[in-house]
Amino acid sequence: MTYVEAWLADREVQVSVRLAPRDVMEDLGGGDLPVEAAPLIAAHREAIAGHVTARVEIQDGDLACPPGPATVATSGDRVEVRFVATCPAPPARLVIDYALVFAADRNHTAALRVHVPGQRTADTLLSIDAARFAWQLDQPPPSGAGAFVREGIHHVVTGLDHIAFVLALLLAVVIARDAGGNWQVRRLGPALRTTAGVVSAFTVAHSITLIAAALGYVELPSRLVESSIAASIVFTAVADIVRPEARWRLATAFGFGLMHGLGFARMLAELLPPDDLVVPLLCFNLGVELAQLAIVAIAVPSAWLAARVLSAPRYRSVALPVLATPLVIFGAIWLVERLADVSILGL
Repeated sequence: MTYVEAWLADREVQVSVRLAPRDVMEDLGGGDLPVEAAPLIAAHREAIAGHVTARVEIQDGDLACPPGPATVATSGDRVEVRFVATCPAPPARLVIDYALVFAADRNHTAALRVHVPGQRTADTLLSIDAARFAWQLDQPPPSGAGAFVREGIHHVVTGLDHIAFVLALLLAVVIARDAGGNWQVRRLGPALRTTAGVVSAFTVAHSITLIAAALGYVELPSRLVESSIAASIVFTAVADIVRPEARWRLATAFGFGLMHGLGFARMLAELLPPDDLVVPLLCFNLGVELAQLAIVAIAVPSAWLAARVLSAPRYRSVALPVLATPLVIFGAIWLVERLADVSILGL
């Protein structure tokens, strides 16, 4: 995360940009190497100042507000660059164009907070596809709700462990035993109803802990949370192979969903503004649910069609093990990585 904050006063816009030292080093072309803020600043102060002021541009509509000299200092474990941009006249439409880190990391996100006298503070998130902030200053601040929805979707789409767990939950819902104990392909309607129950249990659980943790009511060690998420994948995928009956999945989805919510909250805590948390929090959760529904909409019909083509016994004995085994392997590797604090796959 990068944090950008701007304060408007008449013609001047004071800007603070706080970056992780590793992002600064990579953005300057020095490679993705661990580095501390103080020695990085000592070695590259002028380059950092010029790089940041060239890539965080302030404008009044289409008119440039040139930056003045920048100061570069440590801020905790981060590099902070401060400068003042001066506009030709008091801005009518404040525009901030952000272009840091994206060349090195397309998934990079910056949290932006803008202060304008007499107005509510504007909070939003900047990404490679939404890197421009514009505020017509005679109007209320633009809503950042869409940015938090996008971030929720992005977090699921790029969160392979979350996708793996959802897939593990859903692989077996398309088959069931009949009265004689034989495996049958379920009709699509009942399969979708079971899916709705499982997904609802997971959604309720991770929403509870996401909201509680983001508001500061619950906190668990990061290693415990992330290791539990990896263990949830292993447990559920092994069950797909050994005992794929769907009736236990509600409890599994709810129980492990509590830990997944804490995992979401750990990342979200870096993005939330210091006040007015409710709307960004709910919007982020909405984005998570939309992405999750997209996964379900693809996975369940695909699994149902595969079971229909193969027959339920072959889906149970062949397809389920083939589909679930990679999830077991990835989950086990993630579990080792998180318990031992090592990198094996780097995912």
